[in-house]
Amino acid sequence: MMAMGILFSGAAYASEKILVIPGVSEATATSMETYQDCIKGITETLGTKGLVPEFLYVDLDDAPDDMVREQLGKSTAQKVKEMAPKVVMVLNDNAVKYIGLNITEVPVVFAFVFGAPETLGLPKTNITGVARRSYAVDNWKMAKDLTGAKTVALLSKAGFSMAGVKQVLSAQAAGLEKLSGVKYMDMFLCETFDEWQNHVKNWPAEMIYLADTSRLKQGDKEISRAEVVIWTVANSMVPVIASNEEDTENGALFSVVTSTKHWGIQATEMTLKILAGTPVEQIPMETVNKGALLVNAKTAAKMGVEIPYEILSTADAVFE
Repeated sequence: MMAMGILFSGAAYASEKILVIPGVSEATATSMETYQDCIKGITETLGTKGLVPEFLYVDLDDAPDDMVREQLGKSTAQKVKEMAPKVVMVLNDNAVKYIGLNITEVPVVFAFVFGAPETLGLPKTNITGVARRSYAVDNWKMAKDLTGAKTVALLSKAGFSMAGVKQVLSAQAAGLEKLSGVKYMDMFLCETFDEWQNHVKNWPAEMIYLADTSRLKQGDKEISRAEVVIWTVANSMVPVIASNEEDTENGALFSVVTSTKHWGIQATEMTLKILAGTPVEQIPMETVNKGALLVNAKTAAKMGVEIPYEILSTADAVFE
């Protein structure tokens, strides 16, 4: 656990306690680059005011069922009450649904949430935060322009957040097709790498859109994200695009992604407004307002896909 609080000059915030609750274990948060980037955005932004947050890791994502999650959520909310922070920041869908909604006496700010806020039980007067902005239209339209693909399906590790994404995509499929020119077919949620491989070998769409590639197991072995993506790109009969930087670097053709560090920054700016005295109900929920274009030039060359100069020249990262 990180140490809490430091004194500093001009210390309007110095005595304020900010509690950050990722809805995963510390090991999971540490191993996932996206979590680390979000947390870095939080800690660096708080650091500009001389603040050091306290972290409370609660492994909701890997809990066996919703009953256990509900118990964890209630016990965590009680612990939060005893700790008496000024603001609580919760990271991921489960943390909002099972912990945030049980906190009534403290302002709550969320980030790293992938489902629509209303599917998590929001709005609520003491909760605000930053939801994911979908770059699906950007990704699908660009894939269509580069490869000619007109249908897409998603592939992901099963989980609460990804189930929420599937629900949103299914509801918005017609609108997404109108904007991108690409038809959404389905989203496959896998518990094991064997399931994953079977879906890739029998893929129903003209491109694969990778969502969560982490924590897939084959027997007792956990397959690394790099192994998952490398295998998928090598064995897919259709182009593979990604929803995050790590999977693009590991071989997916490209991705337009949410800046997870900026996600943390944006949510922390809300937290600082609350600390400065703005009532939480006067701070409306937002979506992430910064994205990034990432291109894997090596994969493009192997596939014979020509990436126009105007795209490469504006990319935030090009992996050779």
